[in-house]
Amino acid sequence: MRPLIIIIVLALLVVTGGCLTLNALNSESQRLSSNLEELEQHIEKQNWDEASKKLQEFREKWDKVSTLWTMLIDHYEIDNIELILSRLVSYAKNHDKVEALSEMSSLKTLIKHIPDKESFSLKNIF
Repeated sequence: MRPLIIIIVLALLVVTGGCLTLNALNSESQRLSSNLEELEQHIEKQNWDEASKKLQEFREKWDKVSTLWTMLIDHYEIDNIELILSRLVSYAKNHDKVEALSEMSSLKTLIKHIPDKESFSLKNIF
């Protein structure tokens, strides 16, 4: 009887941990996506000073979020985000609207994709 209770408690801890992890990924992903939307608007308007400020704010938030995400997700995803973010910074410095918007699109897609990839669904199992 006692081993059964231990197994049930451990299973509940694993399921609860998974739910908390997924919730954290979803909430941070939504925050980062909303910041990227603001940044994208400044880039579209070619308001490069504001875009630089928003990009710096995003970079600071990403540095905090990436430390948590490093423990939760595949490092390949984080490396891709870092790479795209560094290219975006370069394009914003050079006032290259087309390339910056292209990188913005890639960055938004990757950030929105991570919670979907980590969620518990049949397509992630099989």
